[in-house]
Amino acid sequence: MHENVYHINYELETSYWWFVARNKIVKSLLQRYTNLSKGATVLDVGCGTGGFASLLKDEFNVLCLDTSPLAIEYCQARGLDSVFLMSLQEFPLGKYDISAIFFLDVIEHIDDDYSVLVRAREILSPQGYLIITVPAYRWLWSRHDEIHMHKRRYTKQQLKDLLLTLNFEIRFLSYFNSFLFLPAVVKRFLQKNRNEEDVQPVEPVSETTNKILERIFFFENRILPFFHFPFGLSIIAIAKKIIN
Repeated sequence: MHENVYHINYELETSYWWFVARNKIVKSLLQRYTNLSKGATVLDVGCGTGGFASLLKDEFNVLCLDTSPLAIEYCQARGLDSVFLMSLQEFPLGKYDISAIFFLDVIEHIDDDYSVLVRAREILSPQGYLIITVPAYRWLWSRHDEIHMHKRRYTKQQLKDLLLTLNFEIRFLSYFNSFLFLPAVVKRFLQKNRNEEDVQPVEPVSETTNKILERIFFFENRILPFFHFPFGLSIIAIAKKIIN
């Protein structure tokens, strides 16, 4: 990502509606669809400025990995000490008993998503979990994707096929951020010809709007365990490593 994205994310990751609701939803589904024990070692790949890792650190031994020195500095500023400035391919194999690996809006940044997930499978302990979120639908591609240096967007079927090819058992797979899907799509098309200089990494909103959007997005958490959304702005998958 561009350097200014890290600065903005660090300032907003614990308060901006999208980060807050997404992270809470991921944590809630993690508790429901995995049997991770308290104190288990988990690896947050592409941890960014450490907002999600901070949410987990009281329950798990969280390792943070990123290729950006700036991201690592921000993680340390949040009090996260187990940080690794390296790619996943460089992460030491067998040194840690990794019970779960997180790729939260990460693999869309990687040229070869298949190879990085192969490496994740190698690092995961037997019966370990893979938790992934990605942006949905290629036809929603916009200047926002370019600012964040995305390589692709996914459909649910594409993510499912990728995980099954790698011999993971899918425990949960759904679109999410669905309640805000229609207004977001309309807004994106209305802004299609917008001046590139006007597009910001994080759309500024008022404090009141921020609270409303967070509540709308997080309300999906009550529904997701019982109903998998057929569309949404993002996709979430929780998969378990299968040992033949």
